[in-house]
Amino acid sequence: MKRLALALKQKKVASWKLEEVKELTELIKNSNTILIGSLEGFPADKLHEIRKKLRGKAIIKVTKNTLFKIAAKNAGINTEKLEQYLTGPNVFIFTKDNPFLTNMFFENYKLRRYAMPGDKAEEEVIIPAGDTGMPAGPILSVFGKLKVQTKVQDGKVHVVKDTVVAKPGDVIPTEALPILQKLGIMPVYVKLKIKVAYHEGLVIPAENLKLNLEGYRSNIAEAYRNAFTLAVEIAYPVPDVLKFTISKVFKNAIALASEIGYLTPESAQAVISKAVAKAYALATAISGKVDLGVQLSAAQQTQTQQSTAEEKKEEKKEEEKKGPSEEEIGSGLASLFG
Repeated sequence: MKRLALALKQKKVASWKLEEVKELTELIKNSNTILIGSLEGFPADKLHEIRKKLRGKAIIKVTKNTLFKIAAKNAGINTEKLEQYLTGPNVFIFTKDNPFLTNMFFENYKLRRYAMPGDKAEEEVIIPAGDTGMPAGPILSVFGKLKVQTKVQDGKVHVVKDTVVAKPGDVIPTEALPILQKLGIMPVYVKLKIKVAYHEGLVIPAENLKLNLEGYRSNIAEAYRNAFTLAVEIAYPVPDVLKFTISKVFKNAIALASEIGYLTPESAQAVISKAVAKAYALATAISGKVDLGVQLSAAQQTQTQQSTAEEKKEEKKEEEKKGPSEEEIGSGLASLFG
């Protein structure tokens, strides 16, 4: 560092650059993660909003690429793999947080700015009803071109009703730009584009920083479902699993008892219901062929058909059920995702 300072002094380098390199060197040494973001097309005045949002979590610095490279080398970082990202105006984010978590913040955090010629609307751009504060005059013809209904009251232009001047995907009319600015309407979203992250010696390009949270959630849910199904099948001895295993075994036992006519206090209702259903089904099947001396009413025939259908449906459901229900999975995952 002393040699560098001496060399810079000999070249008559401004003192602020020496201080900048010193500060950057300390930031690099004290950070686990460094993100480089492009300022190309990004309103510089919006950085203060990001600084406020990340206060206490990250330090945002706008500096020259050459000064950052010098500081990085001073901190013991090989900048060879970062060279391709150190072009154009950049902002440097220093943090101790995980690079993926920090990048997620920038992916989701959008800022608004005033529209410029050629900008497209990401959502409906509306000129709201009410007093615009603009004096009546030539501006009325502009409102007319935009098909905005107005009236003059106390010498000021009032918009009669909310009017959409651009729909999502439309180019925002040039005539609307000064009106939107006058009304304080910022219809365009901007976000800081992260180019790369440097984390404890690892260079991670922006495309590898994006996390598919829904995909991870789905994979975890599937893994949970499979694990829980296996645990229930083998009666894995933990309380949360055993209550489902016992329930399943009990249902299977009652179903078997009703099928073979094994009577116990627990199975009696199922056995008798099964026997009655089978008797009705048999009577319906041979009705008109053999005189049993029993006449089934229409209600009884309907009940028999419904019982048979429900029985088949229940059997099919038992065959298809290979794991916990969606509600059971949801309650289990609640502990994972909050």
